[in-house]
Amino acid sequence: PANWTINVIPVKGAAEIQDALESGQLDFGLLGPYSTLIAASEGKLTSKIVSMTARQGVGLIGRKGEVASVADLKGKKVAVPPPGIQVLILNELLRTNGLTLGKDVTGVPLAYADHPTALERGDVAAFIGTEPLCTKSVVAGVGVRLNEVRDTPVKDFNTANWASSKMLAKPEIVREVVQMQKKAAEYLTPGGVNDKAVWKELLVTQFGYDVATYEAVLQNIGAVWEFDANREAQVRGAGKMLLDQKGITSEPDYETLFAREYWNA
Repeated sequence: PANWTINVIPVKGAAEIQDALESGQLDFGLLGPYSTLIAASEGKLTSKIVSMTARQGVGLIGRKGEVASVADLKGKKVAVPPPGIQVLILNELLRTNGLTLGKDVTGVPLAYADHPTALERGDVAAFIGTEPLCTKSVVAGVGVRLNEVRDTPVKDFNTANWASSKMLAKPEIVREVVQMQKKAAEYLTPGGVNDKAVWKELLVTQFGYDVATYEAVLQNIGAVWEFDANREAQVRGAGKMLLDQKGITSEPDYETLFAREYWNA
């Protein structure tokens, strides 16, 4: 909007975003349903979801020729990032295959950026990470994508746009931000289908992706804005997974997470 200045603040992880939202250092933040659910279950969350921002983007990558399914991870080493939605998904997929992380599968703590190199060296047989690193491993011919990663209650949820309590007290600003997200999503992924030319301008021209990675990564990313009943179910599914995995002792009051008045932008 005219006369607005948007300051983008780089961060190291979800916990940093959440802390900054709660302290008022950030007005809006992009977060998934993990640390937010833990905080909500403890009554320590005041920020709320005002719109969706991204789908998919999480990847479970196995070493080519060695791992083709989750069942193949038995007895193998898997690179895992710090606790978050990726680890939640991995634990659920292992459970449904009769496996347990730390017992049947060895978790190797690694930062996202180190996953592809560890896979290439053979230090691990798989990793669960984020884009574009997942796609880069596939394009390099080192890894294969395990599509089971979407077979959990959280499905393709990636991140939502959360507004701080300070911003929630200024609904006119929140509505403008939600409108901005809607316009961006409909520009990048109109009607739920990625516009290849627009994404190429963003990923290749602006971000410097090679063409092969850009073409392949579009299969696992997408911009969205609408937060609907399906997204609600995914958040609740993540909460149930957290409870089952003993990440929380009781599910939160999910309604405290939702600022429904902004969802139908």
